[in-house]
Amino acid sequence: MKRLNNLYQNTYKMENILEAYNEVCRNTKNKRKVRNYKEYKCVYISRIYETLKNKTYEVGPYNIFTIYEPKERRIVSQSLHDKVINHLVSREILMPAVIPCLVDENIASRKGMGTKKGYELMEKYIRICNLKYGEYYILKCDISKFFASIDHNLLKEKLKRRIKDKDALEIVFKIIDSEEKGLGIGNMTSQILAIFYLNDLDHFIKEKLQIKYYIRYQDDFLLFHKSKEYLKYCFTEIKKFVKKEKLELNRKSRLYKSTNNFIFLGRNKKGKYARYRNVKRRLRKRKFLYKEGKIPLSSLTSSLISYKFLCNREIRI
Repeated sequence: MKRLNNLYQNTYKMENILEAYNEVCRNTKNKRKVRNYKEYKCVYISRIYETLKNKTYEVGPYNIFTIYEPKERRIVSQSLHDKVINHLVSREILMPAVIPCLVDENIASRKGMGTKKGYELMEKYIRICNLKYGEYYILKCDISKFFASIDHNLLKEKLKRRIKDKDALEIVFKIIDSEEKGLGIGNMTSQILAIFYLNDLDHFIKEKLQIKYYIRYQDDFLLFHKSKEYLKYCFTEIKKFVKKEKLELNRKSRLYKSTNNFIFLGRNKKGKYARYRNVKRRLRKRKFLYKEGKIPLSSLTSSLISYKFLCNREIRI
């Protein structure tokens, strides 16, 4: 496929800057920070324009914090100035270059996609396989510490095969290298780069392994097939492939029979959330984190209230 050129110039077009600025202000939860940013809108818009036009952008420091639900993750947050530029790079450079080469079964971080699309696709494949095969098997795979394990050099080589514009590559590489290792969860660029990083795996599974019924949401993916032995072979080949990508499958990756239950994107194959005993386990974990001083009391209280309404019964931990 032809590499794209003349992408960088779109980042400092005033209409694109204004659109990214409004999107960031609309989606930022800290409204006090947004009010202060809007007060000097013209100054900030001009600064972004000059920075990008003169090619002097340097990634600012991250605000780094950790979340513990549904599992421990390292999250990065940027200043509003950096967020606007991050959105511009995503919208005007990465999306035009990356999105066209993605398979339809890659259902994360795109318009019209998401967890809802993942459930719909899973239900569709289960329905088809029930009618077509009766008895079949599902290979569920998950990458261990996916975002933190993404290799910068491999990612850059993949991007060079899609982007010809040197200025566009330079600013994208600056954003990638702003993290010492892997990609930080929280940036728009990280989401797009993450779905692109495993694009070669998607094509390998669809084209080389000839898996017709396949779904991937970031690092979590399912393969449906009538043959248990063939899925075992696929499992071995996928392990080899992800190893070349400097990744590895975690221990949750395994083979299921069509009659077995499994969890995909937090729900079972009937579309229901995790069972009550799993909720209790998560709440015990929240209580432990509170005792250790890793989360505030307000966070524990919010979890108790939300899970109580979810389960519609008294919760004791």
